[in-house]
Amino acid sequence: MEMADYIERSVTRLAEVSEKERELVEPLVERFVASDCAALRIIASGSSKNAADIARPLLQRVLDCEVQVVTPEAFIEFEHAQPKRAFNVAVSQSGYSTNTIAALDFMAARDVPCAVLTANTAAPISEHASCVFDYGVGVESVDFVTMGVHTLISYLMHFGIMAGERTGTLDTSEAERLRGRLQDAGSACSSGIDAARSLFQKRRLALSAQAPAMFVGNGALRGVAQEAALKFSETTKVPAMWFEGEEFIHGPEMQIIPGYLVVIFDDPMGSKRLADIARGIASVTETCYFVTSHPSGAENAASFHEAAVKAASAETYPFAALSFVQYLAAQIASALNSWDVHPFLDEVDDVFASKAPGYDASVHELERLADALYGDSAEA
Repeated sequence: MEMADYIERSVTRLAEVSEKERELVEPLVERFVASDCAALRIIASGSSKNAADIARPLLQRVLDCEVQVVTPEAFIEFEHAQPKRAFNVAVSQSGYSTNTIAALDFMAARDVPCAVLTANTAAPISEHASCVFDYGVGVESVDFVTMGVHTLISYLMHFGIMAGERTGTLDTSEAERLRGRLQDAGSACSSGIDAARSLFQKRRLALSAQAPAMFVGNGALRGVAQEAALKFSETTKVPAMWFEGEEFIHGPEMQIIPGYLVVIFDDPMGSKRLADIARGIASVTETCYFVTSHPSGAENAASFHEAAVKAASAETYPFAALSFVQYLAAQIASALNSWDVHPFLDEVDDVFASKAPGYDASVHELERLADALYGDSAEA
């Protein structure tokens, strides 16, 4: 299985999360409700943090409380102090992330409870927490995780809906309406894949220039921009940055020259401001793309390159935008064979170890399971 295969499998995985909502999220919901906490704090790193940032606007809306998303380092350094009476959830897809484990040990030493979400309940992280939950990823054997990101976003959104319903911050009719919308997440994801595939076929040479990349988005799409920058850094090995819309035009845009890759994500309801920014940047670099699912976005983007994706609602649009940049990164990396790091960096890889002992063996086991589960499509 390669990165692109897992992005494609995200379509069916998202449907499974919706179908198994009660089985997957109810155990965590019950702990949240019983805690009577005044806030939700999610402690995560890398792609898991970005997924939480994508889900955060909906979580805060349906739970009607402060929702904080922090890195393990920031949590240990100062973010643990506020908010008071927060319900803590630590996330690590692999279950081997040493920084997340360090945050759990920090909490344990202070008798602070924390739930853990992971794709591997047999991983070392389970030894550092009293309650550990599998959030439904299944098997993903590629380090550049994609299916796990989609799954975590969906899990957190479903958690928020059920928890809001149980605590009374969300009425039943609204909860059912949101659940219905999330059932379309898979089709939105599929639309993003199709748009990326089409764009790469048309613009293969320009997209393969290995120029610096910049990603821009607001709200939940800021989280998508964060994950886009991470995935392009990991896979295509180019400098990649992310910004909110107004932050982007307060200095970072000054570096742009012809050839830069700039991807600007429209707001769910359509933003003329972001479309105008994209139009301006497109006059500097032809590899500027405005990703939108809104009719007004398509109208505003008529004069420059546009990547139209289909999403039935504001809740599912992030899945389309996310799969678009994931699949674009996968196609570019495959075309350039840029998966491996520079040999000099590889020589000092041990210095940067961020996983607990046993991680490499766990990846080999995931590869074996992927081969057994996915058959011929698992051959890389």
